[in-house]
Amino acid sequence: MGGGIAGWLTPGWMYHEPRLAPHIHKPDFVDKMLKDAEDPKEMVMEECKPQCTFWKDKLTRCESQLETVIKINPTKTCLYPMRDYVTCIEACAQPIIHNSLEGIQ
Repeated sequence: MGGGIAGWLTPGWMYHEPRLAPHIHKPDFVDKMLKDAEDPKEMVMEECKPQCTFWKDKLTRCESQLETVIKINPTKTCLYPMRDYVTCIEACAQPIIHNSLEGIQ
């Protein structure tokens, strides 16, 4: 998908970039925690954070630049880089938990 002229002209089409699509193998503790009626989301999110270094670096750059820009324009924020970083972590963690639920199997 996204090859040739149509790929460059059609919004939303792009080549698959693995660093922008995080994925980890399902940790062993997920099934055990779900069976014990515990929420594994926090631990899975911690496992996913190293996969989102591209977005974390982008957020860090924004925050460092914001320190000088905010003196000139106090309405500027790093909302979008923060949203991208959180979305990356959620995109990694959510399928692991969802696919481990009892009704899915």
